[in-house]
Amino acid sequence: MHALVGQGRFAEAHAVVSDAFVERNGSAGYLLRAWVLAQEQRPAEARDAVDWALAIAGPGEAGDVFVLAGVVLLSLDEAHAALTVALRATGADPDGWEPSVLLSDVYRRLGRVPDAVAAARRAAALAPDEPEAQVALARSLSAGRSPLGRIPRAHRAEHRAAVERALALGAVPGQLVAPRGGALLGGMGFVLFLGVQLYRIETGGTWELLAGGVVLAATFALVATLVNISARRTGISARSRLRGIRATTRTEMVGDEWLWRIAAVHVAAVMPLPVLVTTGLIAARAWHGHPWPLWAAALMAGLALAGVCAIVLAVPWWYGGMFARRIARYGGLFRIQLTAVGLLVGTTLALAVRGRATTTDTWASVAAAHLTWTVGGWLAATALSARLQSHRRRAL
Repeated sequence: MHALVGQGRFAEAHAVVSDAFVERNGSAGYLLRAWVLAQEQRPAEARDAVDWALAIAGPGEAGDVFVLAGVVLLSLDEAHAALTVALRATGADPDGWEPSVLLSDVYRRLGRVPDAVAAARRAAALAPDEPEAQVALARSLSAGRSPLGRIPRAHRAEHRAAVERALALGAVPGQLVAPRGGALLGGMGFVLFLGVQLYRIETGGTWELLAGGVVLAATFALVATLVNISARRTGISARSRLRGIRATTRTEMVGDEWLWRIAAVHVAAVMPLPVLVTTGLIAARAWHGHPWPLWAAALMAGLALAGVCAIVLAVPWWYGGMFARRIARYGGLFRIQLTAVGLLVGTTLALAVRGRATTTDTWASVAAAHLTWTVGGWLAATALSARLQSHRRRAL
């Protein structure tokens, strides 16, 4: 089968995984067909075959079936769906090394390097003489390298040993380095672009305000379109994919109490953002001599509160009621942020009511308060999240 696919002889490969073959082999047959379709660049049909395989998989299905399903899903760039399957594979074969290798590959694709390393270490411990396990360990350790390509000092000796062991077992050198994805650099570039547009809006005149708003609206529309196109490439709508990611997130939280704590910090860090880009914008423009009329300030204040409410309502929708209650109570972060948001919005609206009686120095102080609270919250969240991640890594 591999030889036929490698030579591009897909018609002959499909003849091997015929309907009769699939009927005899059940889930495994569907997954072999899905793998052939994925290699043939027919993602929608491949995903359909994977779904059929998982639908008919019984509770006592062998872990190999789920491993193959995860491999196919990863080849289709369905990393979150592959994570769900990898967890099922681990449950079906808790002492198997192959599910751990799959789990490591999935976590690495999702950018969760500590989880990838922990899974690869389990695989290497279970099967020290399997080259795939050593390759998974080397790749996961290399995924944590710096932008300059250096492996963290704490992992260098382990990485070197894994590479030497994998090569001794017959691995190909090109397999030992995890490819560096463009998601991080792309995300940084996108954030920088948004920052530039917001700066133009806050410091420019009316035309800059309109131009910046149009550019931001067009950017978000383009991103939404690209996400939708990418989702439909495999025949799965963006909404269905989002629900799958949500289900996986909740499933992981059940077995890992650190995840909801980290989520609480992230949610609290996001809450001031709607206020910064609404009432913070009003304060910044008034500071630079372009005060907004009262009706516009009231509208922006309403949008700020609506944005914060949307974040609050999204927490139980995404994490579920049980975890939402834990997140809302964790460390009083929710209450602190809601209080700060109310003060910032209320102060901005009160100054807008005063109109021209408000001095530019006062507006400057309010604008600085918006920026300081938001950025300071992000820095504090980064430090607290890093601390929680450190505790979690030790528990893995």
